[in-house]
Amino acid sequence: MILAVVAAGLWWTWRRPFVGLGLLIAGLALHNIVVMALLGLGTPHLLVRVVQGWKEMFLLVLLVIAVRAISARHRDSAPGPVTVTDGIAIAFAAIVCVYFLIPPSVLGSDASLAQRLVGLRTMILIPLLYFIGRTVTAREDRDRLTVVVLCMGAGAAVAIFGVYEIFFVPTSTWLRWGVNAYTSFLGFTYHGPAGLPENFFITVNSGTLVRRMVSTYVSPLGIAYTALMLLPLGIAAIDRRVSKPVALGIAVSTALVVVSVVLSITRLALFAAVGEAILLAIVLRRVWIAALVPVLIVATVTALQPYASIAPAVDRNLNPVLRSGILWTIPGNDSSGREHYDFLKSDLLVDLQHPFGLGTGASTVRYGQLVGTGESAVLGMFGDLGVVGGMLYVTLFLLSIWHGYLALKRSRASSLEECLPLVALVGGLALVPISMTTDLWGDLSVTFPFWWSAGACATMCAERAWRPAGATYRARRRTLAGG
Repeated sequence: MILAVVAAGLWWTWRRPFVGLGLLIAGLALHNIVVMALLGLGTPHLLVRVVQGWKEMFLLVLLVIAVRAISARHRDSAPGPVTVTDGIAIAFAAIVCVYFLIPPSVLGSDASLAQRLVGLRTMILIPLLYFIGRTVTAREDRDRLTVVVLCMGAGAAVAIFGVYEIFFVPTSTWLRWGVNAYTSFLGFTYHGPAGLPENFFITVNSGTLVRRMVSTYVSPLGIAYTALMLLPLGIAAIDRRVSKPVALGIAVSTALVVVSVVLSITRLALFAAVGEAILLAIVLRRVWIAALVPVLIVATVTALQPYASIAPAVDRNLNPVLRSGILWTIPGNDSSGREHYDFLKSDLLVDLQHPFGLGTGASTVRYGQLVGTGESAVLGMFGDLGVVGGMLYVTLFLLSIWHGYLALKRSRASSLEECLPLVALVGGLALVPISMTTDLWGDLSVTFPFWWSAGACATMCAERAWRPAGATYRARRRTLAGG
């Protein structure tokens, strides 16, 4: 059944390549829990690995489509310009490959081959998705709306299942579902109650464990950070006044995505969501979006007080706990916040001690002992690839946000063209503090939409700078506040 669904998705992607973005994000929403279920059923690991490879199958198809498109442009003598951002992406890809090939002993690292491969996969996806986004573009709103519906529908499904599992499923049931077998299969070692991942809970001073929504991602962080990519998509679609039934469905899905962020109790993501709403209200000039800001602020304050919220709590034996009083979970008032701060200081020290980097996989916490950094995506890039690789990454990331701004200015106000620019601009700005404090890009449901959008926006910006002979330039489409 799973293989049949994957085959159908591959066929759809081949026929309508841009829809592949929506299929990837929707598939990733189900990926973790499907793998966990297969392991829980005793499925042979080799077959599970095959199922895991569906993402790579989609990327391979999209890569073939991208190469064919580039070849066709060369045959027509219309390849278009190679921009500065393209050059930076190529240089970043090259340095990632070089640092993978350098023997780890040369750099003072003892990362295992499995860790190095995971590090390579995580980093090389950034330029790969950028170039797929550069080439595989949507030419009509039908494909854009399909992607939005797939993404927001997946976000709604995650929220609905998450509400079910956090309120109606005892935490111990996750053990019977096979969560520990799943995390072990992925190469992680956790030390939470009964071997559960520590991030299933917020630990407050009394020792009480407040449950967080983990849903189909089997992680609160996957829920929260993916939601920051989905909110600009959903609001953009509503703002474009699509048909009433579709707009209503997207509006409900957007509300459910917000609920999922709140119940994930991912504090930095909640603050970022408030910032997204403010920025969206400014750039789109919509009062109804501004009205979301106080709602999100109230939701954030509530989530920072789990004893005043409706989130369930357990003790270290996973027994339900009756709560009394109010304890805030702002960073510094709980053990996880203090540990997070200590890890960041340790990461910075590693970067200072190894300016030439430790090689890919040094910041990978899977399949062995952590060698380098492990808490921050930015510090991890410097730790693995050295100062040069880290600066290339930071430059590429910031240029992607800038291209999102420029592409949004040039998007047609009557179309859904603004969707991906909003992901790159608004979503990218929301990820700035998160990427500084979290190992972000291992979460593919964040990596895929952001870096695809980055490539798409670079193409929109390059279109005005160059056109084949006989082609017309697009008129200026949108003026932003202050733009």
